[in-house]
Amino acid sequence: MIHHDPKIWGEDVHAFKPERFLDGIAKATNNNPTAFMPFGMGHHICAGSNFAINEAKITIAMILQRYSLTLSPGYVHAPHPGLTLRPAYGIQIILNAL
Repeated sequence: MIHHDPKIWGEDVHAFKPERFLDGIAKATNNNPTAFMPFGMGHHICAGSNFAINEAKITIAMILQRYSLTLSPGYVHAPHPGLTLRPAYGIQIILNAL
């Protein structure tokens, strides 16, 4: 039910709007980042979550077989502390076909 709560997601809660996430999960959920659980948790975990994760791993492996990755010259190293460290401005990479 948490994914259908208009107090969290707005009055258009049932509309397909991927642009909700353009400014991050916290902004999309009215500063309630725990409201977004795409695969559920505990006993109610989605039966397809393992499939989706394996599919993502296979996709990444296929991309890495065909391309080499290099950092963009415009990359700025700026670690941002949170639950884990992550880049403050993302990681700009260049894909070069092998």
